[in-house]
Amino acid sequence: MKTNVVILGAGYAGILCANRLEKQNKNCKITLLSDQFYFQERIRFHEFAVGRAKKRIPIQEYLRKNIDFQLGKVTNIDPNNNTVAFHSHQGERSVPYDYLVVAIGSGNIKQLSPEENSIQSEKALVTFQIKKDPNQIKNLCILGGGLTGIELATEWKERFPNANVTIVDTKEFGHSFSETGKAHLKKTFARMGIKTIENIAIQSIQNGKISFQNKTNLEYDCLMNCTGFQTESLFDHSALHTNTKEQIYVDGYLRSKQHSNLFAIGDVAKVNDSILRMGCVTALPMGAYVADTINQIIKNKKPSEFQFQFFGRCVSLGRNDGLIQFTYGDDSPREWILKGKLAAWTKECVNRFTLFSIYMEKLLPFRFYLWPKGNLFQKHNWNQKIRETKEVAR
Repeated sequence: MKTNVVILGAGYAGILCANRLEKQNKNCKITLLSDQFYFQERIRFHEFAVGRAKKRIPIQEYLRKNIDFQLGKVTNIDPNNNTVAFHSHQGERSVPYDYLVVAIGSGNIKQLSPEENSIQSEKALVTFQIKKDPNQIKNLCILGGGLTGIELATEWKERFPNANVTIVDTKEFGHSFSETGKAHLKKTFARMGIKTIENIAIQSIQNGKISFQNKTNLEYDCLMNCTGFQTESLFDHSALHTNTKEQIYVDGYLRSKQHSNLFAIGDVAKVNDSILRMGCVTALPMGAYVADTINQIIKNKKPSEFQFQFFGRCVSLGRNDGLIQFTYGDDSPREWILKGKLAAWTKECVNRFTLFSIYMEKLLPFRFYLWPKGNLFQKHNWNQKIRETKEVAR
């Protein structure tokens, strides 16, 4: 009898996990369940938001032939009875599993205002494009100065140079970059005419105006929320332990702390006190690792815990500029950066390699995808080094 493995979500992590497991273990019946027919290249959503063309590739084109792809919306997970309920064009259905892999990603945001827009999911992106004509937007305000906010701001200003673009960050803008990296960001923003408002608390957002606690205001005709990721709530009735972002708490093997046959990968997984953050950079290694781990468990082999280390952060600053921030393994920044056209080319190569990895995991008979490994809980004392540097400077 075959082992039933059900994977929820056909993003980067889910597809890679399915393909990698299928070729390792022919005794598995793998079902991949998604509410999307086409693959969503989310790392390019900021490009699509400004009207750049996107490819629409059916998910099945990325999958090995023995994987059972089911199109439907998950309505309930029952880990006590090992079943998943979903709604499809055939009505309500359920599928049993021996092992469940939750890879639903993070298509939601923490809503701050009814007036806001989002590019966090395909649905949100399409809704934005229906509601707004980019050519008519004169004052774009982006909430959040993280990677998504930076890439959207520069992409927008490059495509629509006459628009006013402002990033609002409640922290210091570029706080996660090195001093060298931060300087390049600020120089680029100054050159492009992008404004930043930083280190300030928001009092209210309404009627096309943001009021700050220092009594200043900012008017906008388009508000974009890029403040962070939020996963979809699927676990209210399943009693799975989650945090405020709806991430499932998992152990070092990426297993639910409550159910040893339930794994979570990508943005939906939460490993307490680890260096991991949401993003494609961690989703792919998690997907590959869980495929290997399930295969080992089925073959009565003892798996090792998940290991991962960061290498750098790639940011596009329009089509002809970029910033590669090299990091320590825990994602804290080194004082090494790559910038300009070479960095933009590197970022594009990284984006293409992501899809290339999925294709190669499908086509090749052996495991293709590799990732940098290391202790998830070993953190570089970056903040202490900054304090010491400032003391010496004084």
